Amino acid sequence: MTKQELFFRTLLVFGVVFAAWKTVGWYWSGSQKMSRSVILNQVPSVVQRLLNREPKKPPTQQALNLSPTSLKLVTLTARTTPTTQSTRTTTRAAVAPTKKAAPAFNSSARIPRILHQAFASEMVYENYLPYINGCMSLNPDWTYYLWRDSDAEALISSAYPEFLAKYKKYSDVLERADSIRYIVLHHFGGIYLDMDVQCVRPFFPALENLNSFLDQERIEQTNILWGWPFGVMNSGMGSAPGHPFFREVIDEMLRESRIGNAFTSTGPTILTQVYKRYTAAKHAVPVTMLEPKVMSPLMDGNKNWRSMCGSLAAAKSKPDSRRSWKERGCIMLESKNWRYDDSDNSTICVHRFLHLGYGSFAAVRKKPFNITARFWPRFELSNEEVNDLRVNAEVMQGDASAKVHNANSMKSFGMSNE
Repeated sequence: MTKQELFFRTLLVFGVVFAAWKTVGWYWSGSQKMSRSVILNQVPSVVQRLLNREPKKPPTQQALNLSPTSLKLVTLTARTTPTTQSTRTTTRAAVAPTKKAAPAFNSSARIPRILHQAFASEMVYENYLPYINGCMSLNPDWTYYLWRDSDAEALISSAYPEFLAKYKKYSDVLERADSIRYIVLHHFGGIYLDMDVQCVRPFFPALENLNSFLDQERIEQTNILWGWPFGVMNSGMGSAPGHPFFREVIDEMLRESRIGNAFTSTGPTILTQVYKRYTAAKHAVPVTMLEPKVMSPLMDGNKNWRSMCGSLAAAKSKPDSRRSWKERGCIMLESKNWRYDDSDNSTICVHRFLHLGYGSFAAVRKKPFNITARFWPRFELSNEEVNDLRVNAEVMQGDASAKVHNANSMKSFGMSNE
């Protein structure tokens, strides 16, 4: 080999290396060249985009056409174990949302087609998968928002800064999940459901003409467990944006000094108290409490109700006015022949009482799955988040079987169930 040939071969190698370095290290944006790190830092968060627009009816989206039995056939496979922190998480946390005041209530407004759920992160217990899938499939034209702790804190910091210190003090993980549900309903409107709520019918038209609603626990269960005449449940609620009832709930949580027990500080106790006070004041803007059979037709199957009630002979010998609430609930349940399911044609959802948020139920939790990867065509995502999920899907499938049709629009991405 001559010196001239050696020189040209060396020059060719350096050219190839330089071209590869330029391709990996830089992205092109129009006529400007930006580093990947700069681009990732400029991606807006979901919360920022939501706060910068007025609540509106989401556009109709293509139904996933999935049933609980077909979930394992979905082409787009989700990661089942957390890896390093994803681009989606870091970019959401890195960009502070624009501050915007909570909306004023419009008396003619109705519940928008938005479904909210809350969890600590996008890695959700697989026990919830059939319920989430069922609710999305029955309501295909609804937009889905998952509120992770990081998203919740960003929203509170921006639109409800007076609540931020209280939110950070909550020591019970359920307190954070409870509090954010009232806030997103007040700010954006929509319907909130716990992840262990099974949808059996579409939300509309049954709930379409309401500007707000609250779920109600089975009367017998409330009587027996809590000694109350009735109890408001927060496992299923709906609202138009800015409804004053949910503003009162937020204010009551701010006033509540007790923390560490979600049932009393953020859950059914505080919600029932606010409902009693709100209805007694006869506000011009009412809030509707549903009959238990609409969303909570079941008794909690984790409890032995017959054992808890015991013999009812003594209770039956008393006049109604002298019976305790527990005795009344037990007699009512016995009169139904200990029927634990009151669902009928008016039932829209069924609260299944999985209790997976409690440490005592940790043994029955299934491995987590990535909900954003599983259902990403239904999520409110930035273009970078959509691209990240597309790439992950292609890598996991090993080929182009994820069937991504258009890399420029989140709405046109498809998910196969073949």
